[in-house]
Amino acid sequence: MRNLYLLLLCLLLSPVANAQDPVSEAPGAGQLWLAAGAALRPALQLDAEADIDITGLVAKVRLRQRFRNDSPDWVDAEYRYPLPSQAAVHRLRLVIGERVIEGRVREKAEARKTFEKARAEGRKAGLVEQRRPNLFSNRVANIGPGETVTVELHYTQRVDYRDGIFSLRLPTTLTPRYTPAQMGAEAAQVWNLQLPQLPRPGEPLQPIRIEARLNMGMTLAEVTAPYHPVTLSRQGHHYRVSLPETPMDRDFLLQWRPQPAAQPRAALFHERLGAEEYALLMVLPPTTPSTAPAAVPREVIFVIDTSGSMGGSPIEQARASLQFGLSRLKAGDRFNVIAFDQMPRALFTAAVEATPHNLGRASEFVRHLEAGGGTEMRSALTMALPVGGDTAAAAQDALRQVIFITDGAVGNEVELFEHIHRRLGRSRLFTVGIGSAPNGWFMRKAAQVGRGDQVLIGDITEVQSAMETLFTRLSQPLLRDISVSWPVPVQAYPATLPDLYPGEPLWVAVRSEQALAGSTVQVSGEGAGGPWQHTVLAGPPASDMEAAWQGIGTLWARAAIEALLDEKTLGRDPAEVRAEVLPIALKHQLLSPYTSFVAVEQTPSRPPEATAMQQAVANLRPRGQAPQVHAWPSTGLGLGINYLVGVLALFVACVCWRFPRLYWR
Repeated sequence: MRNLYLLLLCLLLSPVANAQDPVSEAPGAGQLWLAAGAALRPALQLDAEADIDITGLVAKVRLRQRFRNDSPDWVDAEYRYPLPSQAAVHRLRLVIGERVIEGRVREKAEARKTFEKARAEGRKAGLVEQRRPNLFSNRVANIGPGETVTVELHYTQRVDYRDGIFSLRLPTTLTPRYTPAQMGAEAAQVWNLQLPQLPRPGEPLQPIRIEARLNMGMTLAEVTAPYHPVTLSRQGHHYRVSLPETPMDRDFLLQWRPQPAAQPRAALFHERLGAEEYALLMVLPPTTPSTAPAAVPREVIFVIDTSGSMGGSPIEQARASLQFGLSRLKAGDRFNVIAFDQMPRALFTAAVEATPHNLGRASEFVRHLEAGGGTEMRSALTMALPVGGDTAAAAQDALRQVIFITDGAVGNEVELFEHIHRRLGRSRLFTVGIGSAPNGWFMRKAAQVGRGDQVLIGDITEVQSAMETLFTRLSQPLLRDISVSWPVPVQAYPATLPDLYPGEPLWVAVRSEQALAGSTVQVSGEGAGGPWQHTVLAGPPASDMEAAWQGIGTLWARAAIEALLDEKTLGRDPAEVRAEVLPIALKHQLLSPYTSFVAVEQTPSRPPEATAMQQAVANLRPRGQAPQVHAWPSTGLGLGINYLVGVLALFVACVCWRFPRLYWR
């Protein structure tokens, strides 16, 4: 009998011993799968194309997603995919054979109602909704047997420019987000609709083809795509970059660097739409090296994500980044290391001096970190950002800098932004994005709310250069108290201008009812060497750069929506924010949290007697990431549910052992 109890104890304790079971790769319920030799493959196939036109500071992207139904059944498809967090999605087209259906932006509830009605009536329809600023869902109704339906999205975004390099990033897959238990079922459904799949050997599952055309109006010193093998051709100032069919398992990053003599200091593009004028301003403040900050004591808190989504190459990149950060600490600095998954754990009870002994302990601690468990980020931020700032750092008048190393695989971003805002105090938060498909929106906005900066590391070979860039910014002075003086009344976003670090440009989008052409704009601020000022002339475009002036109004609308949503994050009444965002989104025909794109065919195509199967199209697992592991959410006590289940199981087994007659008669 005791052997039976021992067996029962082992079975009951199995959730504790195996708290991180691999996620099943089996077909989901209600999905269609076809036999292909000895393996199964989804009946609904997806491939994509991206056409990118970059002129000056503006990129226009046409993304085509083709859904091919290889089954004998009718299918309704749903696919969730990432886009850049600052993308302004302004056009939807549904293509079925030779037929093209133009989509329109409607209020979200109205668009969804229109789509559901068309779906029930057997008409083809497409619905595109924004789930997060960088996560969108695409629903396509009534795809017939053997039929292909193409969803074509058009979006505009500004290119990035930092440290002398222009860049454009196109996400192609996403890391599954961890949703804390307290967020509830709605948030969990947003992120957990489908899981990534492993690409099958010899089968380019979910391929994408990319064509990019680049015109900066100048000769470039270099054009590269660090994560993909591309072909490059050039004709004058026009460059063409081609990427053949490749799996959608990592971000596509395009970078280009002007000749040193052609490095821009400022740019002002403007566009007139009806009675309104829109402008996009970029100004790069000077880098003024100063030795003054070296004499200021620093307290650096390293926070490293060791949750399950960091498995594989991400945890290797994170460890290497942290080790490099430790090597850059100097005598007189203080530091601590916080690792977190289900719960945070600090190496030291408080920040300690950066002595060889303490740095050695930290290096050994980091060397043994492994990935596994949930991503309870809030508790780690609470530990790293004491309310009102750290007392020891404040007493020494030290710069307190938090370096947060993560892939950002969380579903409660807005809650975390609010938490950072409340607890930041004197600290500054810098994010280090890890992996081939990081959550770029979280990285950018967390650094913005934390009044710091961000770097992204997509490969182990980038660790040293990226961390070198970050530590250069940490050690050099800011440009503070920035202001822009416009010659006419404008509506500018961001309304409050951030502090800037070396190599980081100022971006401002404005709207005016008066002309800007021929006027001058004054930009000023306080740097390490004293007051700084720069004048920008709003002149006409060069003949071959006119395309760079188209789409500025769309970029302003996107910046305005983002700034208004930030106000909601920081405590403004959500109803007031919605009342201001909705007219902008409808006027400029943009996706937003309150608007969706819907396209509907007028004639039914599915026979009334046929039923459409529901199928969620899975994303590919990000390249280099280990298979996802399951982790039970934490309880309000900060303890994992798996541990509580194990304790309860142990209690039951002990009672059975001590009083067997109560349970066995």
